[in-house]
Formats: sequence, structure tokens, C-alpha cells
Amino acid sequence: MRIYLLAAVVLAGCSHAPAPPVGALAATDFENLAGWLADAPARATLTQEQAHSGKYSTSVRPEHDYSLGYSNLLSQMSADRPTRLRISAWIQQTGPEPSAKLVTELKSPQGTSLLWKGLDVGTVAKAPGKWYHVGQTVTLPATAPPDSRLLVYLWRADSTTPTYLDDLEIRLATP
Repeated sequence: MRIYLLAAVVLAGCSHAPAPPVGALAATDFENLAGWLADAPARATLTQEQAHSGKYSTSVRPEHDYSLGYSNLLSQMSADRPTRLRISAWIQQTGPEPSAKLVTELKSPQGTSLLWKGLDVGTVAKAPGKWYHVGQTVTLPATAPPDSRLLVYLWRADSTTPTYLDDLEIRLATP
């Protein structure tokens, strides 16, 4: 009997990231952060103030330049090396322009920038207080080695009011 109780306690304590939606390489609604870039400063951007789904989202604001984000090696993202990715998320701005940017970045193993693409979310999320679906497709450099690191996050840029990010998803882009 004790062995079964011990096994139940051990299994209940195991925590792993939920599987992403079918066809997605990675996805989060910020309810579970397993596998997401969540160091102490980034965790401070997790909020219950606004959420597109669930209870949580991440945000940028004058005291936090960068949101929680995704970080992974290209070689660990899929069986085949990805060449094009579709990054999408739900964004809510709370004030007028200037706006934050949804950033997709690729860094070499030495930390050199191989790609940096920032989507100005204000081009889509025009009305404050409303959620908007935003997305961008990025083509990864063919010369990027498999141990290059992909980063996806929200950057405050020049925004002076909070901007919220929720339901972030990374997929292989179809041609």
C-alpha cells in the first residue's frame, strides 16, 4: 500500500509542458510556463490584469522592456530543420501609438544576430483595450547552423503604456 501511495505522490509532483496544438511547434497561453523563457525578470511580466484566454498573459510596460518568451535551438524544434516559421499571438494595447513589437530573433551559437524581425503590433492592434490577432512569417537564413537559437518575445520599444501578449504560437509556415 505504501509503495502505491509513494508512486502517486511522485507522479503528481512531475510537471511537464503540455503538448502544443496539432501542427504547432510551440504554443502557450501562459497558464503553464514549462519550457518557456522564464527567468526572474521575465516572470515579473506574467499578469492576471488581462488575458485573451485563461487567467494569465504576459506584458511589457515602462518598467519591463521584454515579456516572457520562447527560446529553443533550431535542432530541437522539429525533426527537419525549419526554413520558414509563422509566429502568431493575441495582443492588447492599452494606449495610443507608439507600440510594442512582436520580435522573432535568431542567434548563432556565438550570440551573433542572424535574424531580427519586429512586427509593430500597433499596425494591427489599433484600438486600445481590444484583443487583436497578429502574426508574421519569417524565413530563416539557410546558413544558420542547427544549434542557432530562436527567440520570440514582445519588446516594449517606445511604448509608454502596457501591452499584453497571450496565446503565442509558432508553426512551420507553408509556402
